[in-house]
Amino acid sequence: MPESEDRFADLGPGRPPDGGMEGEADEERRPARSAAERFAELDEREPEPQPPPPPRPSRPAGRYTWVVGIAFVLALIVAGANALRHAGQGDMGILAGKRLPPFAAPLVTSTHNNDVNLQRTRTRGVPSACDVRLSGVVTSCGLTSRPLVLTFVANGGNGCDSQLDRVQRIRREFPSLNFAGVISKTSLADAASLRRRHGWTFPVLLDRDASLFNTYAIGDCPTTVFAHAGGVSAGTRRSELSESQLRRYARALLRFPHRALPL
Repeated sequence: MPESEDRFADLGPGRPPDGGMEGEADEERRPARSAAERFAELDEREPEPQPPPPPRPSRPAGRYTWVVGIAFVLALIVAGANALRHAGQGDMGILAGKRLPPFAAPLVTSTHNNDVNLQRTRTRGVPSACDVRLSGVVTSCGLTSRPLVLTFVANGGNGCDSQLDRVQRIRREFPSLNFAGVISKTSLADAASLRRRHGWTFPVLLDRDASLFNTYAIGDCPTTVFAHAGGVSAGTRRSELSESQLRRYARALLRFPHRALPL
């Protein structure tokens, strides 16, 4: 190819000034443009189209959302199952087959105006409940040396202390059983006065801050917990029991030492 031949001639001739025809005189008069200049001019007038940006990788949002949704549904199912399984047990007392939580509580006839000791083990110099050896203090381990009927009443102000009157009337018929009462949310002096007025002769314990009530999941006044010797619950009965019911449960507690009572 001759050197004078323009290798970029196919890009077209330049536009003549003022719309005139480009003549030979003008060609001679105007300095010749290089092919590179002509190419740059064409690029300005007709820019080369840019390729579209590459597509962004798609995020597996659908799969991620599906997994999260399934996990959330499973969590709801588990929470619902747990709620159903424990529904109503928050104030049902100690369920049959469960061991009674240990405690050491002052008698209302004592001078120990203290809270109940609920220690399972010795901690920071505080003895475990069943290791307490003080006159005027009763432990759960001592009470459960025999089958136990343990009746909870709240401060005696709403009439449920009459359940302890029924315990008083039938207790002598069952010398092989231990009977005890717990009075909560009252002072030592008021609890002692209540005992004297009613003439209760079985152990009556003070639970002045209701910590024992809470530990034993007591929701109603009165509530009676029945336990086998050794401290395993035979079941809890909420609300009042008649004397005939108390006798029936006391006999069953003696007759079936390892069974839950039909409460």
